[in-house]
Amino acid sequence: MLTLQQRIDSFAALGQIMKDAASASPISPEAKALRKVMDRQEENNKWFTPGNVVRSVEAIAAMLRKDRLESWMQAYDLKEAQPKKLIAVIMAGNIPLVGFHDFLCVLITGNKILARTSSKDGELIRAVADILKDINPDFSDHIKFSEKISGDYDAVIATGSDNTSRYFEYYFGHKPHIFRKNRNSVAIISRDTTVQDIEALGADIFSYYGLGCRNVSKIYFEQGLDINKTIKCWSAWSDIIKHRPYANNYLYNKSLFIVNKKAFLDNGYSLLVKNEGFSSPVSVVYYDTFSNREQLADELALHADKIQCIVSENNISFGQTQFPLPHEYADNKDTVEFLNALK
Repeated sequence: MLTLQQRIDSFAALGQIMKDAASASPISPEAKALRKVMDRQEENNKWFTPGNVVRSVEAIAAMLRKDRLESWMQAYDLKEAQPKKLIAVIMAGNIPLVGFHDFLCVLITGNKILARTSSKDGELIRAVADILKDINPDFSDHIKFSEKISGDYDAVIATGSDNTSRYFEYYFGHKPHIFRKNRNSVAIISRDTTVQDIEALGADIFSYYGLGCRNVSKIYFEQGLDINKTIKCWSAWSDIIKHRPYANNYLYNKSLFIVNKKAFLDNGYSLLVKNEGFSSPVSVVYYDTFSNREQLADELALHADKIQCIVSENNISFGQTQFPLPHEYADNKDTVEFLNALK
């Protein structure tokens, strides 16, 4: 049986290969093979451009640094002696390798995974799993991919939307579970926010075309700020409009706002609209204003179940939402604690 240290060492080795694969010129044979898989993802999913796939692999490689994995696991009293569980994991497909963190949590705790991937993101996670099994063949008995979740599994982790969560509850609710729904991220721009921070916010908004739960889809501006001036700070991301599916969304939403006589701000590649909601369409960022920081904090607390990240001087740093550490869980639900508590 793999020890915790062996599991950590294996994932750290995987991280080194992924880091190599994301580089301009991969060196190792494993990294070169992975890069070929990475570069062809756009053939089946137009949103998975090479740049976005590289960004995802880079982020995971950073997460898999050995010191980070060891520090993460030190916070838990893993019950190594107890029988390990088979965990069914239903993965989303909105951004490349979005299901990797669940894959990591299940395996690093010594459990086994039965994974159903999204049809939009199935090849890349399998390629990563094959590398892990080559690093340590003992993982071969711990990893299974299937088109259907069935059989004698012990718990379920499923990621989807508010709509699919009802499906998850109906079919899998009788098992111990984590069911994830829609979430979005917000940013707070105050008078103290620097131009450099606002520029960095572009990565939080536009990475992966805004399709991830860690993407900022709403901004709160302190009253009195020149919002038109702010949105001009993201020009480094202006080429996003050259991506046809994104551009189609931009033109469609702009047309809707014009027809409905809805006021909006336009920087040529994204639209800002005042809206109380959190989940904005692709190419659109919602915004609102605030005058009191404490009141805003109270308001956001009321909507904690809808918010994944808060970006500000006092929360997650600008430009860093897409580089989570191992302990930063989706829906802020501690997956390792959940797995460790299974009887």
